[in-house]
Amino acid sequence: MAKIVTKTRKIIANNIVYFRVKKGWSQEYFAELLGTSSGYVSEMENEKRNISSDYIDHIANIFKIEPHELLINRLIWLWHLQREA
Repeated sequence: MAKIVTKTRKIIANNIVYFRVKKGWSQEYFAELLGTSSGYVSEMENEKRNISSDYIDHIANIFKIEPHELLINRLIWLWHLQREA
């Protein structure tokens, strides 16, 4: 079965990385705040997880942002693009 990655999943993944790094949090610390594993955080950030709207709300609450901010198509950092190469 082929992996399906939607534009929305890519935008959410990039924003999770953006807000996590902006706060200076490691994947491990962010996972602890979410109540999940660092592996799960990694899968979200690498577009391997389909995140429910309820979980988007949870993530937004942890970041102290509005949920729609995770859906803004921001400029992607060069290092984030390079890891896909």
